[in-house]
Amino acid sequence: MEKNIASVILSFLLFVFSQSVLADYTLKSVYKFENSSRISDGQGSFVLNVTVIGVGETSQGNRLKNTCVVQVKNKKIDGVCEAVDQDGDKEYTTVIRDMSKGNSGTITRTGGTGKYENTRSICEYIVEITDFGIGVGYLTASCKE
Repeated sequence: MEKNIASVILSFLLFVFSQSVLADYTLKSVYKFENSSRISDGQGSFVLNVTVIGVGETSQGNRLKNTCVVQVKNKKIDGVCEAVDQDGDKEYTTVIRDMSKGNSGTITRTGGTGKYENTRSICEYIVEITDFGIGVGYLTASCKE
């Protein structure tokens, strides 16, 4: 009997914990690279500045058109983005990723207007596919507000 009670309690705790780590919303986004400039840093690496133009959709039903200005240096991506959704509300975010550690990174909402005003979110994203030759990519993200 005690084993059954312990099993029920453990199952309940696992359920509660799993619900707390689920995303508040998800994001999928396609993007293209424009206006890139690349130079050597003189130490065997390079610095790349690029504008990234994209469109995304959240599981909350928001469709966003975004523009990011990104710098890649020592395999680290660091950028700032501005997005406008279907209502004209703006969302401001930062994006970071260490490419030497794989295809995942973080998008952080730093503010915005309308529904994004005075709100924060953190999204863990995964680059599903990128082709630098063509200049396009696709990512998915799991986000918490």
